[in-house]
Amino acid sequence: MLLAGVLALATASVTSIDVADARKQPKSAGKGSGSGAAAPVAAPGAGSNAAAGSADDDEESGGSGTHTTAPGDKKARPAWLRDRLAAAIASKPTLGRAKIGVAVLDLATGEEVYNHDADAGLNLASNTKLLTAAAALATLGGGFRWRTAVYADKLDDATGIVEGDLYIRGRGDPLLSVNDLRSLADDIAARGVRTVTGKLSVDTSYFDGVTEPPHYDEQNGEHAGFRAPVASLGVARGTVTVVVTAEPGGTARVTLEPETEQVHLRKVSVTTVTTGRSRVKVDQVAGAKGRTELDVSGQIRAVDGSFEQRRRLDDPARTAAEILRRELATRGVKIADRSYRVAVVPPAAKLVATHDSAPLALVIREMNKLSDNYVAETVLKTLGAETRASPGPASWADGTAAVRAYLGTLGIAAGSYRADNGSGLFGASDVSAHQLLKILAAAYHDYRIGPDLLASLPVAGVDGTLAKRWHDHPARGRVRAKTGTLDKVIALAGYAGVDGAHQLAFVIISNDIPGGQRPAARALADDMVDALVAYLAP
Repeated sequence: MLLAGVLALATASVTSIDVADARKQPKSAGKGSGSGAAAPVAAPGAGSNAAAGSADDDEESGGSGTHTTAPGDKKARPAWLRDRLAAAIASKPTLGRAKIGVAVLDLATGEEVYNHDADAGLNLASNTKLLTAAAALATLGGGFRWRTAVYADKLDDATGIVEGDLYIRGRGDPLLSVNDLRSLADDIAARGVRTVTGKLSVDTSYFDGVTEPPHYDEQNGEHAGFRAPVASLGVARGTVTVVVTAEPGGTARVTLEPETEQVHLRKVSVTTVTTGRSRVKVDQVAGAKGRTELDVSGQIRAVDGSFEQRRRLDDPARTAAEILRRELATRGVKIADRSYRVAVVPPAAKLVATHDSAPLALVIREMNKLSDNYVAETVLKTLGAETRASPGPASWADGTAAVRAYLGTLGIAAGSYRADNGSGLFGASDVSAHQLLKILAAAYHDYRIGPDLLASLPVAGVDGTLAKRWHDHPARGRVRAKTGTLDKVIALAGYAGVDGAHQLAFVIISNDIPGGQRPAARALADDMVDALVAYLAP
């Protein structure tokens, strides 16, 4: 089941950051806050600042650095592996009273190879995305797509005049981009629409109006992109990106993508330098009429090229309306009323244009490779929308109920665990290593789920949040696993295999990590994975 991975880079959402350090970080919208916001309420195992630290999911390996070799006698290997994994835990005394849950399953025989406190409930951090991904693939199928559609009240094909409103209806596409709206505008103009006598209306009825996922209020006041509102119609992951580009002659260009009336660059004072380190600071203040004002200052080194930082936009419907209206105007389509409204598409409205997303299988790759919280939460709420027993906007409770229903089919009883959101951010989960291992094993053996789930996971030493780990180790390319990082949580869960005939599923979770000891917890996971790969060697 060795499937190709996708490597994508990203930038962190922080108020002030060293650009050289920023380039070491993946672009996921769910990385650490770093904004100086008040610390959230701690959940078991999460630590006092549950969001902090997720930006270092892709740090380099911290293991022993020595290559592990298993006994040549394969009959001796199970005992050797148990001893090796136990020794890995014993070798990290600095972890002190950290809670460590480990479980390893031989997928060929169905036998458990090793466990350590595997029934204790733990905070999974971003390993929660494995629950979301498996439930979505099992329930919706890898071919599921989100459709964004445009309708007209009454379109006169002869004149191109829409009598009434033009509607755009969102269905939760987590990767909807400005370019996608441009394509819709192309299609609307090609359909012959020239004038709209009413407004541009936005139908957001697929989801309810609660745009903040459960537990996200544990870090109120955070404006970073990882806390973007999750809505039926969100563009560019509900964020605006501040782009700082080095220029010849000492100046620097600062732009916003996408352009929006909701955000204004108030003060810009950034220079391009040839020596020293790049350091850019973005300060945010509330402006008039709900507009956000940004002050951007600092310096960028010419060789660094550019710097990007994402900030949340509080009104996704307004953002979509602004962009689509602007793109329509450039194509000669006039809308009489410049204001927009939120309204449900009438049953008699005429379909004008559609945009279908990438299939779920590819969206899940984006979610897991880069540990994207926005995508995970949108997938969760989509699950709720597609499985609701009665028509109506989907709630977060609908999404978690859909995950609970799937886990119930695996024999994981409701009430024996907790998974309150789709991303694992903050104190949202309480799941044992055994329970997560059961999900991994079930997904692996279900051909509707397994290939797509494995393809979505970062590959050791190759891509995603594991790109910088296990270089020059046998584990490189032989491990596919999801990372998870919070202030006092390090998690790694997935699959290890040397050939297609013999593979292992594993879960390694550390909670309540003492201050400054996250590298030791990561080294523990690295050493254990090295041992798993050695165990599987021919």
